[in-house]
Amino acid sequence: METRRVIVEIKPDQTYSVSEAARYLGIHRCTIYVYVLLPNHPLPFIQVPGKVKIRFLGSDLIAFKAAGLPKRGRKIRGNRE
Repeated sequence: METRRVIVEIKPDQTYSVSEAARYLGIHRCTIYVYVLLPNHPLPFIQVPGKVKIRFLGSDLIAFKAAGLPKRGRKIRGNRE
């Protein structure tokens, strides 16, 4: 049986993958990419040289979570009365 690695503590000077960052923030990993593209307060990331992969600095994750995660909510389809 395989066990998942649970992130209990984020170290400010360490870098984390998309999956690890998503697990820490309590969101889906696809939502991480939405947060990176936010116009008002984007989630800072580090581009790995020569690769497409991105990493997140622990201090940035801690600050982003402390500032509060963006709330988007569901879109309303029409007016129900």
